Amino acid sequence: MRNMWGLIAGIAALAASSACAQVPDRWPVEDDGVFVPGSMEKVGEGYNFTEGPVWDGARVIFSDISGDTVYVMTPGEAPRVLYTPSSRANGHTFDRAGALLNAEHGSGTLTRWTPQSGRQTVVAAYQGKHLNSPNDMVVRSDGLILFTDPPYGLGSAYDGVQRASEVGFNGVYAFDEASGRMVLIDDKLDRPNGIALSPDEATLYVSDSATNTVWAYTLAVDGSARDKRLLADLALEGARFPVDGLRVDSEGRVFATCPAGVCVIAPDGSRIATLELPIRASNVGWGGSDLSDLYITSDSEVWKVSTRAKGIGSSIRR
Repeated sequence: MRNMWGLIAGIAALAASSACAQVPDRWPVEDDGVFVPGSMEKVGEGYNFTEGPVWDGARVIFSDISGDTVYVMTPGEAPRVLYTPSSRANGHTFDRAGALLNAEHGSGTLTRWTPQSGRQTVVAAYQGKHLNSPNDMVVRSDGLILFTDPPYGLGSAYDGVQRASEVGFNGVYAFDEASGRMVLIDDKLDRPNGIALSPDEATLYVSDSATNTVWAYTLAVDGSARDKRLLADLALEGARFPVDGLRVDSEGRVFATCPAGVCVIAPDGSRIATLELPIRASNVGWGGSDLSDLYITSDSEVWKVSTRAKGIGSSIRR
């Protein structure tokens, strides 16, 4: 079997080298009432495939998946290694105590990382079967962890271990760490990827990269969900890049990576704005002192753009 991560790294390197040759360190931004014109700038480059940007209150943390490393960057300074190896960590968020949570493709687990203890497993299995490759997650204010589990980390060995899917599907889950209770929310999405909560935490949003769609669910207290509905179909944009990560602002608008770049979608599914990019956007995360800066990971680079929004979720809660 071909080494999937080697293939991804090669494709990303080719795309990145082309993009870096054509894209300046700053990129024009249209005045659409959401993104601030002239504010988009490249803040990091030279990686294999960046993902999972989150803000710890003072710094942005992000992954280089195939580079097997997690980085941290203070605004105005160069990124530095936070820890490595990372078990090909992808998405990140924080628990209620402020510890970093990681969705790992290499190990197929959710982990918690602290400088004192390193990586510790949070959850690795559903009904006794190992997860595929957790991709991204969000934590509800009561500590419930909601995450996606597509197959992207399967098919290539990591640290000498070759894994295949044990659960037999690609899922969206809720996990209560205190009780150990795991709820399967959805096993029908082809490639569940980005995940976020509405400001009132009553609605769960999940993207499907295979169909370039964003879905909404009504979320119950116990982590179960109902009323699955299509929020946005972004498949007809004409660009080659998939829908990937997403975040929500304080007004409930969904900022989703999309074929055109970053699409801003109202809770009713209407399009509010589009930040058009010349490169693939893999994920987004809020940052800055008031969570109005949007960090964008994209192949070998990390970008930042100022917005007129205020972010919530997947960063230290205010």
